[in-house]
Amino acid sequence: MSIKRTIKRRVMFAEIHQDTRGDEVHKFSIKYRKVDGEIGYKANVSKSIRNLPGKGKYNGNVKINHVLLLYDHDTDRTFEILIDLMIEYNGLLIDHAV
Repeated sequence: MSIKRTIKRRVMFAEIHQDTRGDEVHKFSIKYRKVDGEIGYKANVSKSIRNLPGKGKYNGNVKINHVLLLYDHDTDRTFEILIDLMIEYNGLLIDHAV
């Protein structure tokens, strides 16, 4: 039986907020629980660079409403995800305990 490695929530945010790694956009995979209870998985996402807070129509604030705006490179769409429903980041189990 293998034990899943974990990552602290704050460390995950620090990595997500890195816009680039070298010359490329920082991409990662994410597993999450949908509101209806299903498990969702997106293999190729990054932080949305099109609709950043303060620029245009997106008014989301992570500290207030606990929502991240991400971009799915496979479908070329942006989507919102509730932080508390995130399960894994790059295959690492997310530790939501403070």
